[in-house]
Amino acid sequence: MRIHLRWSVALLSFFTLMIALGAIPGQADALSARFGDKALHLIAYVVLSILCYHSWITSKQRRVILTIAVIALLGLIDESIQATLPYRTASVIDWCFDLLAVLIVVLAKSLPMPWLKLKGIYVSQ
Repeated sequence: MRIHLRWSVALLSFFTLMIALGAIPGQADALSARFGDKALHLIAYVVLSILCYHSWITSKQRRVILTIAVIALLGLIDESIQATLPYRTASVIDWCFDLLAVLIVVLAKSLPMPWLKLKGIYVSQ
């Protein structure tokens, strides 16, 4: 099993940025008030899940398993960091939304989608 370096760097960079923004006092609350905490979790973890899924060079089945495992772990890390900050709170429900996001992505990536064509070229999964 190998990894795509660019996708992996993008994954780690996005996760780091997400954690950094969430660590700024008041920033997470302001974003949550504007967009909704659960919507932010879902969107962020859909992006992370897509980046993670494309990071693996292996069979589709292993990609799915590895993506779910890594995103679940990143969600736990995220919530653990939030638990250590006095102005943030950790939530099992937030982690469940992270898991929902990864399940949406792996399900979408696992289904055949021949209608996703761009100028006659099938969009790779």
